[in-house]
Amino acid sequence: MADTKREFLRGARNTVPLFLGIAPFAMVVGVAAREAGLDAAQGTFFSLSMIAGTAQLAAVQLYGAGASAAIVLLTAMVVNLRYSMYSLSLHPVLEERSYIERLLAAFLLSDQSFVVSMTELETNPDNPSLPTFLLGSSLAVFVVWVAGIFLGFVLKAIIPAGLSLDFVIPLAFMFLLVPHLGGKDRQTSVLAAIVASVMLVPRLPLQSGLLVSILIGIGSGMAAGEYFGRAGSGGERP
Repeated sequence: MADTKREFLRGARNTVPLFLGIAPFAMVVGVAAREAGLDAAQGTFFSLSMIAGTAQLAAVQLYGAGASAAIVLLTAMVVNLRYSMYSLSLHPVLEERSYIERLLAAFLLSDQSFVVSMTELETNPDNPSLPTFLLGSSLAVFVVWVAGIFLGFVLKAIIPAGLSLDFVIPLAFMFLLVPHLGGKDRQTSVLAAIVASVMLVPRLPLQSGLLVSILIGIGSGMAAGEYFGRAGSGGERP
């Protein structure tokens, strides 16, 4: 029991440095939800229904613009396709857990908790309490995310309407993630995705620029891994 509690708290603590990017982004989503016309009940459900910042922001912006429900749902699903890759990576960690535990882990999983937990997996691959570590990290992100959306929803007046934080903050958060990624291939992947998103997100419709940027990042990471592997610099990790 002591080990379980310690790993849970350690997972939460290791996520704290990323709160700097999570909290303001969540506030922007809350502001966008309020400006799109959601009331308090709808805003609460929206913030609790999923932890997917970019997809939530895209969904609420499309809703505010009068897009159909089908377009809103399809866009959210496309933007969240990266979670299918996360699930494949985490399958060895959670495969022996119960269905309910895996379902809870899937619901609470976020970009931040995935990166923190995968870093822990590579650092301590024999850690038997990694699922508990993942839960601690994911729950910490969930609490900060929901609190940030609520604060932005209630206090939207503190963010100037003309300030385009909806795009700047995710980029700042991605830069914060880079030092937590082991291997030059992964850092190359993130940096390539950042550059591509700057160029493509404002230009492609229905948030498709984000999906294309993710694919560019994946391809760049694979190419970098191959290059650094041949060069013998250890960029590619198993």
